[in-house]
Amino acid sequence: MRSQPAILSAVNDIPLKYKFLLIYLLCVLLPIITINIFFYQQNSADIKIREKDNLRKSIERASGELLGMIDESVALSRSLAGDDSLYKALDRTYMSPVDYYEEYDDFLRDKLTRYMSPNILEVRVYTSNNTIQTGANYHVISSVPDDLPWQEQLNQSNGDILVVAYDEKGYHSTKRISVVSKMHTFPQYSKYDKYLRIDLNIDKMDSILNRELDSLKLRLVDNRNQVVAASAGLEGAEISLVQDLPLSDTTARKGYAMEEAIGNYSYVKGWKLVGIADTRHIDRLLHNARNSIIWLAIISTVVPSLLIFIILRSYHYRVKKLSRHMDKFRNERFDLLDIQEGRDEIGSLIRTFNVMTGKITSLINDVYKLEIKQKNLELERVRTELTMLQNQMNPHFLFNTLNGLLVVCTRNGYSDVAVIIKNLSLLMRQLLSRAEDLVPLREELELTSMYLQIETFRFGDLFEYAFDIDPKAILLYVPRMSIQTLVENACKHGLQARKDNRSIRVTAKLTERALEINVIDNGVGMEEFKLKQLMENVRSDKGMDGHVGIRNVYRRLELYYNESVRFHINSDPEKGTEAGFHIPLSRLEAIDERKKEV
Repeated sequence: MRSQPAILSAVNDIPLKYKFLLIYLLCVLLPIITINIFFYQQNSADIKIREKDNLRKSIERASGELLGMIDESVALSRSLAGDDSLYKALDRTYMSPVDYYEEYDDFLRDKLTRYMSPNILEVRVYTSNNTIQTGANYHVISSVPDDLPWQEQLNQSNGDILVVAYDEKGYHSTKRISVVSKMHTFPQYSKYDKYLRIDLNIDKMDSILNRELDSLKLRLVDNRNQVVAASAGLEGAEISLVQDLPLSDTTARKGYAMEEAIGNYSYVKGWKLVGIADTRHIDRLLHNARNSIIWLAIISTVVPSLLIFIILRSYHYRVKKLSRHMDKFRNERFDLLDIQEGRDEIGSLIRTFNVMTGKITSLINDVYKLEIKQKNLELERVRTELTMLQNQMNPHFLFNTLNGLLVVCTRNGYSDVAVIIKNLSLLMRQLLSRAEDLVPLREELELTSMYLQIETFRFGDLFEYAFDIDPKAILLYVPRMSIQTLVENACKHGLQARKDNRSIRVTAKLTERALEINVIDNGVGMEEFKLKQLMENVRSDKGMDGHVGIRNVYRRLELYYNESVRFHINSDPEKGTEAGFHIPLSRLEAIDERKKEV
């Protein structure tokens, strides 16, 4: 005997129950827990990456919209700075306020207001021309406070256009974000200093910053590193210098804060947008992911564990019962194992055990019973053979009787009766002597012709029949007595009730697709509801009430040609009945090939 490796020998010594437990722990529970932990970590990392990406896209989108507002104002500023007529009107010295107001009504009134848009709150021109009257969109510099912060920032900048944020003093201190520019495009109109201020719509900017307030808070920081606008909830004390944000905000340390420059143009240099993710939203996503993983781990553990318990219990219970019954063999107790076997390998083993137990019991205790059974079987076989011999004698007795009648009729000159008896004898011999159920159409027509001759003797001169046969179809195989049965049914149910001019026509036509066989009579026919009931009975197992032959033809056609054959009966009480069937040519050719091979 070949020796097994030590590890296999050790495994063989472990009881089956503990083997199943090890399989469950090492191959089911441990992989499920490991996979769920890995999946949770991977899912958490994906959530963080996705949220950071959403933060970046949101900041870029908001930054682009803010830059669009500023660019619109810059474009307007440059457009106005290139209007020499406006320069001419602002650089003119007016002799009196009346002169200015006339110029204002004629030209200056609508010069600036027509450029208003949802992104622009107000457009103002500041000039040192004291002959201009301050009001509406035009202001004299000397008539406004000297501490205009935007003027100082613009003069200190290297460019002619600048975006500034400041508090406008007045009756109420108002926060402003404006695009300011120097108007010195035309040197010939430089008698007075001229400045253009375009105020941006703060409410529109706030709506941009508050668009994704549920997951992201934004802060707009100017070139002096001062927060000038923020999302709702960041007002007051939280609007402070943003330079301390990365060190003081724990959210920034986690990677959920980003900065995006408003643009690369000189007039927005230093302006940036700071986005801070709402960690409660991210924590909620992580919490939902953790709960989903926990439930998934519970379901993926409990359900397989339950299924494994049921399956392994089925194995262990039956194996244990089988082991106990095999132990009884040692005490020569050959009891059958009465247990639900099942169809698996254990069930096959239990069935084999029961068969073996039965055989052993039979060999030991039931030898004489076996002998009695063998004698009874032999006696039954002899009885069966005697019955078969007796059944064979009955047709021969009928044939001998018909032959005797035929001899007497011939001797006495009863020619008509002799023909009928001869046809009947041939008909009976054909039915009882041939084993095959498929015969050439020619033989089936000969059998039908014999039957029709017998019916001619019965009906006399009031009956006639005809055959319309395609010569190309006579060698094709059809079920035996398929046509004869339809003819018999026509004679019995259609023509028998008619008193005169009885006729039957049998047609066989070979088309490109099928062999079409029809039996047409001019009998009494059937009503529509009777015909419908007959067809339902033919296709079912209900009682046929005298039409068993039709059902036999229908069933044999289905047997040989499956559902490809088409069986039909059409009937009219005034014209008669047409019954027949169509057999596909492909099915006939296949049967013909098999016949040739045989």
